[in-house]
Amino acid sequence: MVKKYRYKIVFSYDGSNFFGYAKQVNKRTIQEEIEKVLSKIFNETVTIYSSGRTDKGVHAINQVADFTLSKRIIDINKTLNSINKLLCKDIYIKKLSKVNLNFSSRFNCINKEYEYVINYKNYNPLRRNYELFDNKIVDINKMKECSKLFIGTHNFQNFTSKESDENNFIRTIFDIKFKNKLDGHLLITFIGDGFMRYEIRKIVATLIECGKQKINEEDILYYLNNEKRIIINYTANPCGLYLKKVRYK
Repeated sequence: MVKKYRYKIVFSYDGSNFFGYAKQVNKRTIQEEIEKVLSKIFNETVTIYSSGRTDKGVHAINQVADFTLSKRIIDINKTLNSINKLLCKDIYIKKLSKVNLNFSSRFNCINKEYEYVINYKNYNPLRRNYELFDNKIVDINKMKECSKLFIGTHNFQNFTSKESDENNFIRTIFDIKFKNKLDGHLLITFIGDGFMRYEIRKIVATLIECGKQKINEEDILYYLNNEKRIIINYTANPCGLYLKKVRYK
């Protein structure tokens, strides 16, 4: 029986020039870029399994993935340096470590933290791929009040583009925090047990509409509590979204 070794990587990436994290036919993705390098380094086919997928244009500060090898890595630091030398400059592996064979980046995760960056004052073309610019927001306090409706365990079927879900679209958001910076940037942090496709972006866009005084709490509750599948039309641009942390037991 061939002995197996499992390793965990923590990595960051600029998602601007990728078609999302997960592999797709004839499209450049984060997963494929990393797997190509690891397979070359270890001279065997390597598949990585991440904590979750990110959409096209979404960034990560601390994404986590694991992979299994038929050989043990002798020098972790040397191997890490070799990986980063071969990787494209859009991706950087911060940490490489050996873990137990029963470790799963996806299934051992207890919560994830995302941050959405909004610039509501001065447009900066150099930051167009890294923040959402919207100078029509007039009431940030209203956004904060409306955000409280999303905290807790809810059926988010109308705040995701996902067509079906094994958990019936039920997710828990533990907290939503706001940081309003003096330079005109609004940072919205989401902590939850997991987020579905477009979920955060749809919630952010909904909160922005609240900040523009175009919708209110009743409108949100209509979509949040409606048993029918009526997906909300608002979806924020992916450029302002970052996966910040993935926490484990």
